[in-house]
Amino acid sequence: MKLVVVEFMTLDGVMEAPGYEEHRTGRHGWAMEVGDPELQKFNSAQVRGADALLFGRTTYNVWAAFWPTAPDVAAETGAYITSLPKYVVSKTLRDQDWANTHVLRGDLEAEVRRIKDGGEGNLVVYGSADLVGGLLELDLVDELRILIFPVILGSGKRLFRDETELRRLRLLSSAVTSSGVVIVTYERQPDRPAPDAGAWAFTWTDDQVESFRAAEDIDRVLATVLFTDIVDSTVRAAALGDREWRRLLDRHDEAARAEVKRWHGDLVKSTGDGILARFDGPTRALRCGLALCAAARRLGIEIRVSIHTGEIQVRGDDIGGIGVHIASRVLSSAGNGQVVVTRTVRDLATGIDLEFTPLGAVALRGVPGEWELFAATQR
Repeated sequence: MKLVVVEFMTLDGVMEAPGYEEHRTGRHGWAMEVGDPELQKFNSAQVRGADALLFGRTTYNVWAAFWPTAPDVAAETGAYITSLPKYVVSKTLRDQDWANTHVLRGDLEAEVRRIKDGGEGNLVVYGSADLVGGLLELDLVDELRILIFPVILGSGKRLFRDETELRRLRLLSSAVTSSGVVIVTYERQPDRPAPDAGAWAFTWTDDQVESFRAAEDIDRVLATVLFTDIVDSTVRAAALGDREWRRLLDRHDEAARAEVKRWHGDLVKSTGDGILARFDGPTRALRCGLALCAAARRLGIEIRVSIHTGEIQVRGDDIGGIGVHIASRVLSSAGNGQVVVTRTVRDLATGIDLEFTPLGAVALRGVPGEWELFAATQR
């Protein structure tokens, strides 16, 4: 089967709460305010062209609340959806009464590949932000059909997350409806496209590259970067439901802000289920990371932490550059409640109560060479 992702998206990339599901600032229902005959025709064709449906838990619950008891005007579509095989990725969802529903509790890649290899036609995914992020990371998506609405929402889950792997796509079709919705369809493009001959006129000279680097170096500083994220956040979110999960996230964010401030760091931004923070030295970052793990446990959750000291770029209120990239990649090597640091941090940190256990040398995706990592603890 071909795996097709259909997404409603705002102009600023948000795909959360296009209908009546909750949005943390109450900005839901933005897609329901826009409509025209072309849009209705496209949406109907997506449902009728599906041979099976794949959901994350939250999106499934939205559909299950509406379609089995759809009003008369939508009853025929509801009956068709009910007849389709429906797969829900969840480790906590109980078996469902909605006909033809199958709960997938195993490994995501193995489960989805089994479905794709076992049939013909289109396996269609709607919404399901966390699920789609996982499918893109595993390179299981064959086609993206994105409806871009003329709305700037300002907050909410975005379709493409920070640190998403580079993907090249080929445009299959595009259309604009009378209400201003842009509909684009892309498929995977495995090979890098050859540059257009006219593009060579805009190739930078060596002098131009050096001039740019010199200007950018003004905003380069040596800093210690700290990343965190909540362990098994998708499972926890599914188990708690949207409202309780957002309340827990708010408490987590409040605790994180307090700890970063206490250790004289700068909270750069929230990453959805974690934070990015900057410190002027590794020791403060280390002690903050250990304190963040303890604060998370008091909330009943586990986090993981990564820390690296290196050169970063200051971009207004944000930071970037290779130092930030390294710290973000180290995070995948951390376990539950673990603070993992690079050798640079270990060599620069001070404190007789700090201990570092070698984890070996690893390759970090997108970063040259191998990096020695250490688990940091406090006696």
